[in-house]
Amino acid sequence: MKRPERRNRKIGTKSSGFKHRNDMTIPERFLDQFGNNTRYYERAKADRVYQFKIGTQIITILYENPRLGHSYGCTPYDVEHLMRLLPGEDIEGIELVSFRQPTHKQSQQFPVWGRLIYYSTIGSYEGTCINLEAINLDHVIEWPRKLSVENQAELARLKSDGHLYEETSRTHRFTVTENSLRHHILYRTLLHEIGHWVDYDSKIYREDHMIDNDCGVAYDLYFSRPSVELESFAHRYAKEKADLLRAAQKIPFTKIAF
Repeated sequence: MKRPERRNRKIGTKSSGFKHRNDMTIPERFLDQFGNNTRYYERAKADRVYQFKIGTQIITILYENPRLGHSYGCTPYDVEHLMRLLPGEDIEGIELVSFRQPTHKQSQQFPVWGRLIYYSTIGSYEGTCINLEAINLDHVIEWPRKLSVENQAELARLKSDGHLYEETSRTHRFTVTENSLRHHILYRTLLHEIGHWVDYDSKIYREDHMIDNDCGVAYDLYFSRPSVELESFAHRYAKEKADLLRAAQKIPFTKIAF
């Protein structure tokens, strides 16, 4: 007979899995093979490296081959073509674009479409980096029916990207396709991250927009702003640029093979 008042003597020992459990956390920092103290999203394997020049700015693209069933939705040549359509001053200062294949754990624990890294070290390359993540084409996005104002706006943006949408009694469901992923990554995520850079660069380094004459103070003030304010600027920038390019019939454009 089971007696619940009796304590298992193996509780808290190695026999019960003590110190052997998997907390499903992503290691934040450790020294990589080059001796750099990097974050997990900087540890990308560059299967191919491609460089191009816009004005005086040289941009290096680090391309990691995606796993089977995953896609970036666009190619490095697509990124170059779109960046050439933007004002040169918006691109100035961006030195790296990283196409990165996340691990299963990273996709599960902290899924993102892309990110801006204000200063990044990837292998022997360093500088301001836009990171674009490979996405599983079988990926289904599920959100609850009750959403915040910000998430309602994002819901509308996901619909406009062309993801397959289904509303159930409990959730909003989106299924990613190759075409919808291309629109999302190339015409929204990339522009969104460039918007973050324009916001950062203008408020800290450009005399006509600096939030303080001292760059150090301006830097602290910039990152003390609410995240909602930072995201709003990037969303607004991406929408304005995409609308202008669509009106000029410059996007969407045919995929350029790499």
